[in-house]
Amino acid sequence: MNPSVMQSERIEVDDDLWAVNAFFEEKGWTDGLPIIPPTEERVAQMLSAIQHDPQDVIGVVPPRWAPATVEKIAINAVMAGCLPQYMPVLIAAAEALTDPKLNLYALQATTGGPAIMLIVNGPIRKQININSGSNVLGEGWRANATIGRCIRLIQRNIGGSYPGTTCKATLGWPGKYSLCIAENEEASPWEPLHVERGFTADASTVTAISADSSVRASDLDSTKGEGILTNFARRMDGPSGPEAIMVICPEHARIIAGDGFSKADVKKFVWQRAGHRMSDVPEETFNQRVKRRPDWKLTRDSVIPVTDTPEDILVVVAGGDGSQSQYIHVWGQSTPEGGSTRSVTKAVQL
Repeated sequence: MNPSVMQSERIEVDDDLWAVNAFFEEKGWTDGLPIIPPTEERVAQMLSAIQHDPQDVIGVVPPRWAPATVEKIAINAVMAGCLPQYMPVLIAAAEALTDPKLNLYALQATTGGPAIMLIVNGPIRKQININSGSNVLGEGWRANATIGRCIRLIQRNIGGSYPGTTCKATLGWPGKYSLCIAENEEASPWEPLHVERGFTADASTVTAISADSSVRASDLDSTKGEGILTNFARRMDGPSGPEAIMVICPEHARIIAGDGFSKADVKKFVWQRAGHRMSDVPEETFNQRVKRRPDWKLTRDSVIPVTDTPEDILVVVAGGDGSQSQYIHVWGQSTPEGGSTRSVTKAVQL
């Protein structure tokens, strides 16, 4: 890739890593962590890994509504520490990020402070070593850490989401630094997420979904699928959201499937038990729920399910050995129109 085809402004900074990072921090171009300087040579290496024209616009990023060109994505990828072979995943992730269904404008501006969670499926997981096993939600894998971080930098540097100004997150949470996993398809007894969504098993995809907190669904005692799912459902009590994410560890998945539960059965079983009981909430909260969803005709005896339908629950198998699953809450509200945000899955073009 000839650097002359790139159109971004050139900036000269002292050839010193400390000086470069101090400059980027002063400009507000980092997430608080050190960056890799996006030199012309490094950006060109990123661009050489894909067939796109550097000026192709993948989408526009709110709240600035600025175009996410391939070149701008490559610049942020370098800064995040990505390798060139990650670029096809980053392009697909940027497509999902800017899809109107995800409603990124709301996610960028809310006081709720959600992260964008990426779930990667298909052969690309192994090709670029995205972790799907032990410590899948933790540290230790460059692809997971830097792909998720790049998406955050795109939200900041292209979209203009800055804490305290355009980003109104009251607290935020650590997932906003990076939240990228792969599904452990080899350990799953069910069809993977992308197949469930209509892609072929040999396709590679990225799913983007809002995520604003997680709750550990540990269960060391249950030896039956019904027990594991009943205890999991108890972790999912709370206001109804547009979707919900169950990250089920392989050990739990084997037990649940071994007792005859399909993925659809898992969703239905949990959905019937995970609810927000109106008898438990203060009067003011109850009145607001009634006003927000008049179509539900709520009474004090009502139980609001965790999502509008069982199909709104994402079931993903990931993680290593042990009996530790996790519930990830999806930011947003359930609405008669289908919710304030919806997950988006895009194909990775190799």
